[in-house]
Amino acid sequence: MTEAVRARVIPAREAEQPLEHLDEAIQVAAAAEDEAFQSVEPVDIAPGRPISYEEFGAAYVRRVLHKDRVLKMVNEVLGPELVLGPIGAGPGRSFASVSVVASFRPTKGEEVPGDLLTYRVFLPMAIVFDLDMKIDRHRFNADVVLPLLMRIHTEAPLRIRIDIELPEEDEIVLTLQTPTRRGAVLQKLTGLEGELRRFLLKVVRTELAKDYVAKATHLDMERLIDTTWGALSANFLPRAPEDRRA
Repeated sequence: MTEAVRARVIPAREAEQPLEHLDEAIQVAAAAEDEAFQSVEPVDIAPGRPISYEEFGAAYVRRVLHKDRVLKMVNEVLGPELVLGPIGAGPGRSFASVSVVASFRPTKGEEVPGDLLTYRVFLPMAIVFDLDMKIDRHRFNADVVLPLLMRIHTEAPLRIRIDIELPEEDEIVLTLQTPTRRGAVLQKLTGLEGELRRFLLKVVRTELAKDYVAKATHLDMERLIDTTWGALSANFLPRAPEDRRA
């Protein structure tokens, strides 16, 4: 986390001032990164102007995987919610168990300047943590913004790979609330926010390793075109005698 972001996030945590809206949390997380996240405009190429295969390939990747499409992909891969648990926590995973229901909100993001097509994606979540300590149970509600870095790579013969880089623990914006006084005391005494950030990173890392994510981030463009050629060709090939008339 940059110093400018830290200067805004840490005091808010210490003062126990929850962020009222996830949009505000996203703005806090991105406060010091405006310059890095300014949108990169595609090179203005006049339609019909001859270009090299290299230019075509670069333009193809950028236009196919533009920001809005990538954000939509993230939303569709995640689905509406993630339910986990109960999962053992604490020493030996026997001290307590945690159950989680995470409701995903629409992602936001911007392109990051660089040699590779890269997007900084902010993933907002509303999460309910149920902590079962065997002798007592507590519920915590959290607004979370998880920043991800997504880099687009090209591979032979005609493949696209999307690498997803997880944030550092202190880059996760998390505001935690509990309806009970005992829960609030537990939150202060145990440094619960830090534990939950580490827990979230572990959950996300496990989720990213699953097959359905690999399928969405490793694209064989040749195979995709082959399997959808019928629908594609219907847009330009003649289908009936009248289509062949001048």
